[in-house]
Amino acid sequence: MSFFKSALHKYIAIIIFLIAWQILPTLGLVNQIFVPTPTAILAEMWRLSADGTLQFNAIISLWRVFAGFGIALLVALPLGFLLGGFFKNFEKAVNPLLQLLSQANPFTLFPIFIVFLGIGELSKISIIYWVTQWPILLNTITGISNVDPVLVKMAKSSGLSKAAIFTKVLIPASLPTVFTGIRMGAVFAFFMLIGAEMLGSTSGLGHMIMQAQMVMQIPKMWAGIVTVALLGYLVNYVILYLERRVSTWKQDVEV
Repeated sequence: MSFFKSALHKYIAIIIFLIAWQILPTLGLVNQIFVPTPTAILAEMWRLSADGTLQFNAIISLWRVFAGFGIALLVALPLGFLLGGFFKNFEKAVNPLLQLLSQANPFTLFPIFIVFLGIGELSKISIIYWVTQWPILLNTITGISNVDPVLVKMAKSSGLSKAAIFTKVLIPASLPTVFTGIRMGAVFAFFMLIGAEMLGSTSGLGHMIMQAQMVMQIPKMWAGIVTVALLGYLVNYVILYLERRVSTWKQDVEV
């Protein structure tokens, strides 16, 4: 009962939303042609899963997300740690440029990526990488730069080397902010994925959604939209789980 009450309290808003979504189109208050009920969407997802269409497109989309997102992690995390921890003067000099580049609208840049990289996988993965790297990089720099100076002074007074201070003080203390950037990057990756697949693709969830919308297969379109939302939620949940695993010190302090 305790577990049931906890789950109900946690997901009550979602439950109410889904019930309202089911009732309103059923009563005719919302046009079912454009907004089908959750049960109709689930039935369509089951049909698409039965013939393999949903899994095929989901796997392709996840590959693109993980490729771009993974490259962004490999590049932005080390660069952010270095700029925020060891090259602060250089970081202050290039920070305005980084902020400017991060504000560039990726949808306006996508044609440029296509011109230079073609319409294949490379351009899609590259634009996802471009969008994803900025929140990871900037939050990592911020996290390292904003570590309490008292902690650093205490570590120095204890005789720790610069490398030890970096690995045992700066990185652990900056992890909450770093993981915030990682979660933002994951969200941006899914946003950009759908846009990239709608603009130039022959497969993936974004392509499936766009094609379904063009031929007025509304339940199929909603099935793709719901699948993207569920995948994004799952990825965010995994990142939150990893954050809790590596930030046990933070939980201990809060307790």
